[in-house]
Amino acid sequence: MRQTLIQNYRDKGHEKVEGWGVDRELIDLIMTLDRFQSTNQISGHLCEIGVHHGRTLILLALLSRERESVWGIDLFESAQLQNIDASGSGLEAAVRKNLQQHAPSIPVNLVACNSFHLSQQNRLAIQGSRLVHIDGGHFLEVVLHDLDLAQNILGSGGIIILDDYWHSGFPEVQEAAHRFFSTATTIKAVSFMTGKNKLFLVDVCYYNPLLAFLQNTLPSDRNKRVKLLGYEGLCYDPH
Repeated sequence: MRQTLIQNYRDKGHEKVEGWGVDRELIDLIMTLDRFQSTNQISGHLCEIGVHHGRTLILLALLSRERESVWGIDLFESAQLQNIDASGSGLEAAVRKNLQQHAPSIPVNLVACNSFHLSQQNRLAIQGSRLVHIDGGHFLEVVLHDLDLAQNILGSGGIIILDDYWHSGFPEVQEAAHRFFSTATTIKAVSFMTGKNKLFLVDVCYYNPLLAFLQNTLPSDRNKRVKLLGYEGLCYDPH
């Protein structure tokens, strides 16, 4: 049942959900990362900051396993005035409808708030996340905050995906990533891949095995070696 839902969403379902960036290639890549975590008995919560209509969150829900929880954090309708960079417009009713259509019966926790104001209770609930997708506010201060939050809640073997790293309309996303890695005193996850307009980070303890896994798994035109924020990494875009 779950595999059928995943395949349906990968093949056509994602196209029916309003949003950007998530296509079959990215779904295949995230499923590959999920397979690495499963093979290495890595478990934890799946969390997204910046949900819009749920295009990525649905995939996270479909990839969740027993005893893992799924979280979507967004301003949603009640606080869109805080969305001053106009990066998406989360609609909770649309998210719930899309989840019901593409990931039925999978519990998903939706938190309507600014990530700066996430309660201590919710912070504790998402502690130990294995997959965090950042696509919230795109201003420097917001991305810095969300990167720090993701690093702090990440569990062993966890992966962080930062969206719009190469988006020319949101240059502060890349600036924030560079500033974070040049100033942060405690860094749990380091860069291992770029591509599909995203930057990928992994728990440093799993950096070497994940890189080796991807080099043996990805097609030859999607694993070009590059240098990323001080670490050897891969470029997933075709070369």
